Amino acid sequence: MTEPEIKKTAPQARQGEKGKPILAVLVASIALIVVGFMAVGFFNAEGDMASIGAIEMDGETATN
Repeated sequence: MTEPEIKKTAPQARQGEKGKPILAVLVASIALIVVGFMAVGFFNAEGDMASIGAIEMDGETATN
């Protein structure tokens, strides 16, 4: 059996899907990124960025 041929124009064939499922994935991924940044900030609350050598303070250079 042969399947019926579907005719679409080139722009129609290239279009991505839109709608709520795509929006849900976008919102969920952004929410997870925000939660991840909050978790890193929470667990790194005791040591600031200068104490781990990520930034320079008072003209000192960070050494590895």
